[in-house]
Amino acid sequence: GAGPPVRGKVAQLVADFGLRLFREAVGQGGDTNVILDPQGATAILVALQLATAGDTRHQLQVAMGFDVQGEGPRGPRPHG
Repeated sequence: GAGPPVRGKVAQLVADFGLRLFREAVGQGGDTNVILDPQGATAILVALQLATAGDTRHQLQVAMGFDVQGEGPRGPRPHG
């Protein structure tokens, strides 16, 4: 069925977000040592997506680059 490909896509989106988060943390630190758990940070943000709605949820989706149901919006929320 369509179940596994969606889970696989979400897993890839989560991994991509974790890498972006890590790169951002390392890039800001220069020579500073960094300890970061991208999967843990992602899990918290996914939980926040599930617990929020409206603009707040949309902002999380944009920041993470995906919706917990699949690929999400990457730009401003449409008005209307």
